[in-house]
Amino acid sequence: MQVLSGKPIMEQIVAGRLCFYRRLEPQVQLYTRGDWRQEVNRFHRAQQTAILELNTLYHRAFHQVGDTVASIFLIHGMLLEDHDYVETIRTLIQGQGATAEYAVQMAEISFSAAFAAMDSSYMRARASDIRDISQRVLRALMGGRQTLLMDEPAILVADDYLPSEVMDFDQRRLLGLITRKGSLDSHTAMLVRAYHIPAIVEVNVTPKCEGRLALMDGYTGSVYIDPDQEQLEQLRELYQANGRPKGHALSIQ
Repeated sequence: MQVLSGKPIMEQIVAGRLCFYRRLEPQVQLYTRGDWRQEVNRFHRAQQTAILELNTLYHRAFHQVGDTVASIFLIHGMLLEDHDYVETIRTLIQGQGATAEYAVQMAEISFSAAFAAMDSSYMRARASDIRDISQRVLRALMGGRQTLLMDEPAILVADDYLPSEVMDFDQRRLLGLITRKGSLDSHTAMLVRAYHIPAIVEVNVTPKCEGRLALMDGYTGSVYIDPDQEQLEQLRELYQANGRPKGHALSIQ
């Protein structure tokens, strides 16, 4: 048995097989062969599409978990219209002949790095918001859509999760979330708490753990890989004493 430590977001205990979530990285063309004005127009159309999608997410979250959490997606909409963010993209397109896709990617890298370098942990956590809105615009530009299908119940593992990804996970099959990085101050963490999803951040899980059984102890922040029977029974008792927060999770042997 291997024991890993992290920081818990929710005080819940679950067990399941580990499944690594791998986000597809879009391949974009760097420079346009057409009129830069057409690229600027393409960006603004994608920007408006993204804002409409965020408005839909806001209303969905508002009805499910209330206005405070739902306002995350209003903030994302405002970030998409931020003057510095928009002008950075427009300048790359007009001044360097970049495609709209490449300009959005470069703006994402620049702005997320700037937030990640800030002293405040709250401001550092905003880097994921920039990545989230930029990926949404890229999908609108490239005609793709976010798909997060799960074949069976599992605990998902990734470096980090973007806030809107939490809204797209299949709640019927999602047992919990583990991140190798992540933040307790992020909007992702806020959504996880609102939707009562078991989650632990800053856990050094390696890809060789793919498919292996894990126990997430949200009270201590420990993750047990291939737990022994004694540990399983101890956590089962604690799990049952705390209201069985995820019903079927500890039935896995």
